[in-house]
Amino acid sequence: MEFIAPLPFEEAIQKLGDQSVVGIAFSSSEWSDLPLELRENAFFSSRVESARVLQRAQNLLGDFLAANHKTAENGEPMLSLGSRAAFVDQMQEFLTAEGVVRTNGGLTDITSEKRLGLIFDVKTRQAQDFGYWKQGVNPDVLNEFPAARFIRVLDVKEPRELHERFQDQVYLKTDAIWWLEINHDFGVPWGPWGWGCGHDVEDVDRDEAEELHLIKPGQEVEWPKAMNKFKNLNQNLQASTKTLAPELVEKLLKEFGDRVTVKDNTIAWNTHALQQELASSMPPLRQSPVSAAIDLQVHGKLADQVNLALSAIDKVHDDGALNQIPLYETNRPYYGYLQPLDTPTGTVAEYLAVRASGPWPALTAVHETGHLLDLMAIGGRGNFATVNLDAGMADVLAAAEHTAAIQGLRTQLAATASMDMADHLKYLLTPWEVWARAYAQFVAERSGVPVLQSQLAAALQAEKFRQWTKADFAPINEAIETMFKQLGWL
Repeated sequence: MEFIAPLPFEEAIQKLGDQSVVGIAFSSSEWSDLPLELRENAFFSSRVESARVLQRAQNLLGDFLAANHKTAENGEPMLSLGSRAAFVDQMQEFLTAEGVVRTNGGLTDITSEKRLGLIFDVKTRQAQDFGYWKQGVNPDVLNEFPAARFIRVLDVKEPRELHERFQDQVYLKTDAIWWLEINHDFGVPWGPWGWGCGHDVEDVDRDEAEELHLIKPGQEVEWPKAMNKFKNLNQNLQASTKTLAPELVEKLLKEFGDRVTVKDNTIAWNTHALQQELASSMPPLRQSPVSAAIDLQVHGKLADQVNLALSAIDKVHDDGALNQIPLYETNRPYYGYLQPLDTPTGTVAEYLAVRASGPWPALTAVHETGHLLDLMAIGGRGNFATVNLDAGMADVLAAAEHTAAIQGLRTQLAATASMDMADHLKYLLTPWEVWARAYAQFVAERSGVPVLQSQLAAALQAEKFRQWTKADFAPINEAIETMFKQLGWL
């Protein structure tokens, strides 16, 4: 079932909010092997290891279920997240900023509309249906509506034979058939009733339940002991290990490490360890992020690449309160460039440009931002620090000079007989270009963004000594860190 509008009520919101974020590369079947108490108290998605991605999804879904509001640009209140489509859009933007790239567009692709839509459908259904179930088994409600009918509400391409057998059948809400047979995928007495299932339930009142001989007139519905594990599931954070295979317990300890604890024949989430893991993965708050200084005038795939680059920079350091300048797409043969502008008070940056068809546009965007910092933020504003050799830049360039990559370029320059090659090598050896390439590598390594690291590797492979190996770069990395700490950017 697809929800198109939030239906807030406390039980659903609490169900989602109480779940601990657990990122791990488990498949759906591996998750289904976990004890119910662990599985139902975890916010996870198959094959997703990033706790940050899961936390973002949980926050957005929480906004949806609670019908939270925010203020629009025109000052009017609006829903923070009002639809499935908005969830997909916001998650795709977040994933792009995190450096997660599109793969096959299918269910295994976390960036795809199909996969994100499935996450929205399943997570909202789980929370909503748990809330409806919990309300429906309240003693007063349960005696008035003691049973439920299993009905089809949505056509699916491949109806399950199991579910077809139960369709339109009525059972007491306390009947174990709901979680032992009908909901075979999730093992709980509420929906969703399986992956891709188009069924739901509707309440059946006492009169009809009595006519069907499910309950006798005047008889109170008995709460079976087997349902106790569902009654306070959000508070029951541990499971017994007595019924678990020893090899499963061993696997859980191996895979989850200190995120689970085993004691006195019980296994439980270590919520403190999970919270610490999530906190350590969060980027620090920036007082003056670089992204605030770049006015993007690009669209489509190039915008995705530049946004990814700016997000990576923001993860690594502050910018020293830059003035805002535009960034455009260029069709010039350069991968990118900074356009300087001479003014009566000195040189300033007029704009940045990046070529969309370049071989590594995200890395280029970082590279050009390095030029911007060189001119407008490091040392005296309006003077290239790589020319004046101030504010620690001399130490960075000195560290670079002693690397194998720079010495390799100098050896090539001394040996070449080609004027064009000599000009190219001289350009690569200019202090401002050495700095910009070093800065791009510093951000790629420090941010851990896979796209930047992949493009860095491509640049190193495309032209020997254009970038540095990780070991060769180590002294430059240290020198940039020292300079940025002196500037107050780290």
